[in-house]
Amino acid sequence: MPLDLNTDVVTLTAALVDIASESLDEQQIADDVEAALTGLSHLTVERMGHTIVARTDLGHSERVVIAGHIDTVPANGNFPSRLEGDILHGLGSCDMKGGVAVALLLAAHVAEPSRDITYVFYDGEEIAAEFNGLGKLARTRPELLAGDLAILMEPTDAGIE
Repeated sequence: MPLDLNTDVVTLTAALVDIASESLDEQQIADDVEAALTGLSHLTVERMGHTIVARTDLGHSERVVIAGHIDTVPANGNFPSRLEGDILHGLGSCDMKGGVAVALLLAAHVAEPSRDITYVFYDGEEIAAEFNGLGKLARTRPELLAGDLAILMEPTDAGIE
């Protein structure tokens, strides 16, 4: 089912959680993210393996990179999602499909940001570094990660670097 970028963030997060995407099995979620972004006329979308990069090109002097991973750890009785009251439970709901939902909604609805934006949705974060899509992108297409500010939407440890 296609991702609906005109829904609310909780519904979109649940839809993302309900796409199986354990590390090394990100094909479906990458396909769905790419399809959702490709239809947006204000973005240029490129795919490298299971990493999706969507960029505005408005000619601003500054660029912000917003990145988040689309893979999860193995399921452990937490798939598919379930909503209990106002709490969404499910594989990857916090790490990191909630962040991916936020970035997708920003990409869809902020067509004219005050700075150019690069959105990166990458694979292989939960396993050995050799599989990390962000690392692969940095090695093969570093120009796609160039920016004045980068935000890695990773909730682990809540650290800022």
